[in-house]
Amino acid sequence: MGLERPLPETNGLADTFWKAAGEETLLIQKCRTCQHHQHYARPLCLRCESSDLEMVPASGTGVVASYTVIHRSPYTDITTPYVLALIRLEEGVTMLSHIVETDPSSITCDMRVAVKFAPLRDGVKLPVFVPASEV
Repeated sequence: MGLERPLPETNGLADTFWKAAGEETLLIQKCRTCQHHQHYARPLCLRCESSDLEMVPASGTGVVASYTVIHRSPYTDITTPYVLALIRLEEGVTMLSHIVETDPSSITCDMRVAVKFAPLRDGVKLPVFVPASEV
């Protein structure tokens, strides 16, 4: 029997992010002091070091900053080929995610994408992205 993809850590600062993802909302962290957005959630702002932070809804749209096509998965529950990409959201943060529902050969850097939520298991939903033209 092969390995299943591990579930994300849903404790500590990540808890709010994953609860919102389960409700199909993409949250990122925003500093109330300097208005800087950041992802993943941290105890301090990366720009001004303030601890006055909140989780806010993200636009859910962005561009592909970089990507790779995986042809041999370490996990039995991920069909190959699949695309792993760095997505630069409109708010300026970068997320590591999958691009789904499109031919991997059609993906390019700077391609516009939009968030979608894919069920994983145990009620966890994973933010993934699709070409914005398919939304």
